[in-house]
Amino acid sequence: MRSLNLILLLTLCFPSLALAADNDSVPNIVERLQTPGSSVTVSGPAGLFERAISGTDAETAEEAGEESGEDEAEERTVTSRRGQKVAGYRVQVYADNNVRNAKIEARQRGRRVGSMFPYATYVTYASPYWRLRVGDFRSQAEANKAAAEIKKAFPGYSKEVRVVRDYIQSR
Repeated sequence: MRSLNLILLLTLCFPSLALAADNDSVPNIVERLQTPGSSVTVSGPAGLFERAISGTDAETAEEAGEESGEDEAEERTVTSRRGQKVAGYRVQVYADNNVRNAKIEARQRGRRVGSMFPYATYVTYASPYWRLRVGDFRSQAEANKAAAEIKKAFPGYSKEVRVVRDYIQSR
């Protein structure tokens, strides 16, 4: 999945890499990247490469409706302005792009959930969506248990409650 995302990103962002299709003697970038032992050199902004390589696979899979595998044991660590974060799980309680009331609704739900449960709540904006995510869970099993508790306590939210991969605060 990651190599396909990288190939698509490189093809879209750097069209000069996609070689002429009518020239059969020179493979296009996709064929070249899929050929064992071959390499392609790309120069561009460092931020673009960090996003392509560090991957936003969790969000991409989430938007595509795909489930992430539990057998992935790789743990990534990211250092942000607020401290060190590790790959983990959160429970998404709300996501909407309604310009007029999505921010207010996310914050209201965050207060309601936060008052009933000991989990940290995170209201974020990633254009065009306002999201409410709850908790910092190291395993998917912990997150599933919390999601079930939230669904039971707030049946009106149950259609929107789901477990998502995210970077969490390290303990």
